Amino acid sequence: MTIEQLQAKDLEELHGLSRRWRDSELKETDWICAIPDHGLHASYMTYRQALRDWPTTTDFPDTKPTL
Repeated sequence: MTIEQLQAKDLEELHGLSRRWRDSELKETDWICAIPDHGLHASYMTYRQALRDWPTTTDFPDTKPTL
């Protein structure tokens, strides 16, 4: 295997790990969707949208979205 192939494989694995983290964060914050009068509802909704958009950004996977 060439160095380029190894680097591509490592990047693919990093993307997979990052997506799994993102999916976990979305799952852990699902509860907030059902409580629109929660004090942090808007912040969570913004965070969840950032999580969904993250893989299409130029800083994926280097910079994770934060709440």
